[in-house]
Amino acid sequence: MRKRLAALAAALLLPALACGASAEGEGTIVQSSCNIVQSGEYYLVYCYAQVHNASDQIICLDRGMFELQNGDQLVASEEISQLWPYFLSPGEDGYLFDIVPFEPNEDGVVVPTITGIQYFPEYMIVEPQYAGVKLSCAARIEREGSGLAVVCEVQNPTDTDAYDPSVAIGLYTEGGAMIYADGVNLQDVGIPAGGTTLVRFRVDEAFVEQWEGYGAAPASVRAQAIFRNDAD
Repeated sequence: MRKRLAALAAALLLPALACGASAEGEGTIVQSSCNIVQSGEYYLVYCYAQVHNASDQIICLDRGMFELQNGDQLVASEEISQLWPYFLSPGEDGYLFDIVPFEPNEDGVVVPTITGIQYFPEYMIVEPQYAGVKLSCAARIEREGSGLAVVCEVQNPTDTDAYDPSVAIGLYTEGGAMIYADGVNLQDVGIPAGGTTLVRFRVDEAFVEQWEGYGAAPASVRAQAIFRNDAD
């Protein structure tokens, strides 16, 4: 279990500044944000970005980097780990989610100051026969002690059992600012044809304390789910 996290900084809401060839004008960063929390001697910067597929092709993440900035100073440069869900159809949105740890420097200073996030993703085109199959996904926010939980009801409307589905969520304020994102690949899990399963994402109280502290509590959740059809 993860240690309880102590919140130290408000989230930043930052506007967007078989696979084949790279897609043109593909994944656009709509908005990004981050939360800084403490875990033991380390500080963790949770980084999120909402990605919109502005192309007419199905895309997946090839590779990419993102940078944390303090004004003009580069604080960290890291690889993007994954896109949630892993395939985006034209017009769909997905999420990037990464964590950057900071440890004490020689002066004992560990709290990073972050004023911006820059993303440099690269995408690849996916042929339709190899892409994901969309599942129905309805989500709700529930209070869970001092934290929150997002419960996703994932329904398989196809006539094929959906194995290893991928589920992604984004939390938004009443004004539409994204403040949190998460995703999961349910390995070795199958949803029978026509069946339904529940997926729960837990949101630590440290994040909730931050949001409530500056009046930006989540008011809505967006969720989506897909699976790979092994028969393809």
